[in-house]
Amino acid sequence: MSFELLVLVLMGFLASFLRVFRVFSIKYIIELVIFLIYMVQMSKYKVSKMTKETPDTVSFVLFGEAMDFVCGQFVMVHYPAELAEKKNEDGKPVKRAYSIASSVARGKKGEIELCVKQMPGGWISKLLQNINLGQEFDVQGPFGKFLFKPEEDKDIVMLAAGSGIAPFNSFIEEIVLAGHKDVKAQLIFSNKTESDIIYKETFDKYAAQNENISVNYTLTRCSDDSWKGLCGRVDAKMLKEQCGAVESKLFFICGPLTFVKAMRSCLEELGVLKENVRFESYG
Repeated sequence: MSFELLVLVLMGFLASFLRVFRVFSIKYIIELVIFLIYMVQMSKYKVSKMTKETPDTVSFVLFGEAMDFVCGQFVMVHYPAELAEKKNEDGKPVKRAYSIASSVARGKKGEIELCVKQMPGGWISKLLQNINLGQEFDVQGPFGKFLFKPEEDKDIVMLAAGSGIAPFNSFIEEIVLAGHKDVKAQLIFSNKTESDIIYKETFDKYAAQNENISVNYTLTRCSDDSWKGLCGRVDAKMLKEQCGAVESKLFFICGPLTFVKAMRSCLEELGVLKENVRFESYG
């Protein structure tokens, strides 16, 4: 039984149970469902590798039980309360959601990669920049409906800003490692400066070795002539120039809420149908 189906079954059962006992508050249903999700979805993982991707971003590999997920999904990481500089009043671990940045094949081997950018005011994202190898976390998941299925999605464009690149590393890694040569994938990745580009070496390598993958970087702060990529914010004009005919393409957007809203507006301006746009935002 899939996780989503399990949740629906549990909610139906609980709703019926609570009606019988004349408890009608939706709050009780939600709390009980969350409790049961915790019971069936929690697994322990240890940090097996860490990489400093940019001055304010790290990627780290967690190793534990095999996880069956779809590219684009996320997990909930429970940061131990005893290690946090601030603590929840109830002393429970602090939970944060992070997109899976690795391929499905690696998940089946018990390995998931996460990518964390230090956010302004984000104390957990700050602490995660300096975690130790061997650190153990409770992890729940996978969750989410921001799904890429290479068996079905054959012509995709990925629009990312900042740490919104994480799920797209999963997409591209899956395309390459699973040998999906019939999938055409284009990435347009917006950052402030070149030093902010996460996974740049990885993407450049994949693009050089696979003709079905193309990568375009654009900087909103082009400071000198040494930069050979695109300059400026992603807009409808840039999308049209880089993507060409958009009618048959499937667009994925991930990044800050303002970026996602702007990209959806641009795609609407270009006449892209809503059913051909999938998005996930944060912040």
